[in-house]
Amino acid sequence: MRLVANAPGQRSPSARTLERQRLMFWLGPPLLWFFVFMIVPYGVLVYYALGSVDYLTFTPGVSGENFLKVATQDPYATVIMRSAKIGLLTALCSSVVAYPLAFYMAFHVSSARARATLYILVMLPWWASYLVKAYAWKTILGTKGILNETLLALGLIDVPMTFFLYNQFSMVLTLTYIFTPFAVLSIYAQLERVPQNVLEAARDMGASDGEIFRKIILPISVPGLLAGGVITFSLGFGDFIAAALVGGSDSVMIASIVINLMGVAYDWPLGSAIGLVIIGLAAALLSAANYLEHKTQVRL
Repeated sequence: MRLVANAPGQRSPSARTLERQRLMFWLGPPLLWFFVFMIVPYGVLVYYALGSVDYLTFTPGVSGENFLKVATQDPYATVIMRSAKIGLLTALCSSVVAYPLAFYMAFHVSSARARATLYILVMLPWWASYLVKAYAWKTILGTKGILNETLLALGLIDVPMTFFLYNQFSMVLTLTYIFTPFAVLSIYAQLERVPQNVLEAARDMGASDGEIFRKIILPISVPGLLAGGVITFSLGFGDFIAAALVGGSDSVMIASIVINLMGVAYDWPLGSAIGLVIIGLAAALLSAANYLEHKTQVRL
């Protein structure tokens, strides 16, 4: 019997088997989680979206009729566009509010304790209930709310203003307040990565603060802006509680329609089709954000 030695650097079959088992040990649970909570739900959505409902009875099938309804029939396409508009306005307003605060935390707070305190204050609103924060804005913007009472006391108006509440303006304002912390933390995390030695070198070479911001800080912060924008857009797009509390007849969101289709109307195929359309829009948004991030990436 001849013993064949393994070539230098070549692993024995038992070593390869052990490595494969170790790899499956670590990858098995995440893959199982991904399959159960991602692949299976998406498969269920596709199964229902391709079927139909007749007298509250679901019939499986392979039809694109539900997707055609979403694209051509009112109010589905209109409400999707309205939800996207409100989500976009929420993302823009959140970024405008969040950027100065994140910039101040990153470059004008030298003490670690003060920075940690500001960090906690940014997260503090998350400790309060969503409903409490939404009702707070309803109290502020109402005809007998703080804003109207203040304007009346100052003599700026004679009667309470009604356009502050129950419209898209009040929805965007409420959603901006609730979701701005996500934008602050995303932008701040990116601004922290700005190399201080690069800023010092730019100042030594005579660059003004405006030039440093435009040519160094702003380009580097773009990924944080995009991340915060994607998060706040997605949350605003899919919100339905603010629409019920501070929105009006022109503020119905697509999430509210999906809830009605899945519940009262029992039209699961149409609701599933809308869900898949929303998932497709989210995937397109993430792809666009990833493309913009690579196009605007700054290499130092």
